[in-house]
Amino acid sequence: MVKNVAGGSKSKGFARKDSIKKEGGLRTSGDPAEVYAQVLKILGGAECHVSTLDDVTLQCHIRGKFRGRGKRDNFLAPGTWVLVGLHEWQKEPAPGKFATCDLLEVYSEGDKSKLRNNVTSVSWNRFVVNDSKTIGMSDSEDAEGVSFIDAKTQEFLEVLDTHMAQVQAGKTNIITTADGETVDVEDI
Repeated sequence: MVKNVAGGSKSKGFARKDSIKKEGGLRTSGDPAEVYAQVLKILGGAECHVSTLDDVTLQCHIRGKFRGRGKRDNFLAPGTWVLVGLHEWQKEPAPGKFATCDLLEVYSEGDKSKLRNNVTSVSWNRFVVNDSKTIGMSDSEDAEGVSFIDAKTQEFLEVLDTHMAQVQAGKTNIITTADGETVDVEDI
């Protein structure tokens, strides 16, 4: 068969549909029905639980725009900051049920800092505390502060801490060996 070099009918249109970039700047809440939230739990399908700044838990519907091909740039995970639209037309939810909302915007890590700087009317402390990427946990610690390291690494960290304490005290010529002996470099 002959190779199709020129393309066929509507081939340019097919090629361009994936290259559409997100235009405009950072989308912020412009309506009282649009609130900032943080994802708590992904339920499966097109649903997730989100928590607003007022500590209200909502069931969020993930629109088709954020699924399928659009999921790559709008990945949702627990701790992700989002903008949701409340259903003002909906009646009060039944006991044990959550009010519903629609997902309007997903904020990336870069957007989070822009959002904190641009929108000063909102206190972001609740989201920052719950954000797993800004807690500052190392890879060797879990949420309770328990560290998972072996004895050699622990010994190395202790030697490093004592050396750093000596450097801060102005005793930069004294070195502590792994055996616990201190050696003055000027005596050598």
